[in-house]
Amino acid sequence: MSQASFKKRLKVLMLRPENQVCSDCPERQPRWASLIKPPPGAPPGSLPMGAFACLECSGSHRRLGVHIAFVRSVNLDQWKETEVLAMENGGNAKINAIFESRLTVNKPTTSASGTVRERFIRDKYERRKFYDPSAFERVSRQMESAEQEKVVSGVQRRLASSGSRKPSDAARKRVEERAARKGGGGHGGSSRSVRPAKAPAPAPPPAPPVDLLDFGDFESAAATTAVQASASVVTSSGGGATAAPAPVASEPQLDLFANMATGKNPSGGEANGQMQPQQQLEEQKKMSTADIMSMFNNPSAQHNPTQQNMFAMNGGIQNNMTM
Repeated sequence: MSQASFKKRLKVLMLRPENQVCSDCPERQPRWASLIKPPPGAPPGSLPMGAFACLECSGSHRRLGVHIAFVRSVNLDQWKETEVLAMENGGNAKINAIFESRLTVNKPTTSASGTVRERFIRDKYERRKFYDPSAFERVSRQMESAEQEKVVSGVQRRLASSGSRKPSDAARKRVEERAARKGGGGHGGSSRSVRPAKAPAPAPPPAPPVDLLDFGDFESAAATTAVQASASVVTSSGGGATAAPAPVASEPQLDLFANMATGKNPSGGEANGQMQPQQQLEEQKKMSTADIMSMFNNPSAQHNPTQQNMFAMNGGIQNNMTM
């Protein structure tokens, strides 16, 4: 933790009424702290106890030695966590209840000399003339009761403050809405209607099992009738001879050369320049290379589209024949 947080905790301790006066004299507003070691007879595990002292008394505490007291400045020195805990564990009221339990002399005044202060402080902390070992238990009980009283008084104050205040309109409305949701109908609230639960839909019937190896019942009446009908058909066909299959209608033959027009119209050919496929094949066989070349050299053949188509088809047919 930072030094600012340590100083803040020390300031809270200094604001207590018992810590606003020096622990060894009537000097007010002490600004020095003395961390006193637990004396013999203290409960096991007791922590050091802190006391607030004035500047004159803090010098006497410093001369006691660190085995008895360790002096720190509240404002000038750097503090540690253990040192702040020691101050919170002590306090001037606790220190005086333990080390002045059997006090029989007067404490030094604010105008007392350093020697008088030194003698009193050594008798109190070093020689322990006024120390009572049983005071630890008494002080612990007093501190516990004081803490309990503080807690009880805080609870009573909170209860008194809460009882004096009236609930706001928003709080009252929330209470009414909560009561209406619970169905009590109090404070003018209406209970909500409960909807009947819907019955679950019936499950569909399971599908019948399918046997993949079941080829039917061959001993049934339907199977016997089918076998007898097939046997009568075989006997009526003539002693086991199978009946001839019904003729199948042949598909029409597609003649690619039926409507082809040729440049020559032979005397025995069809009308309008149409030639039969057989005649075309015979004419193709009779034509030689010279005849084909003469057709390309003839200018009338070049201008006749019918002959050009014929020559092109003749060339395709010859290529197919050679292949």
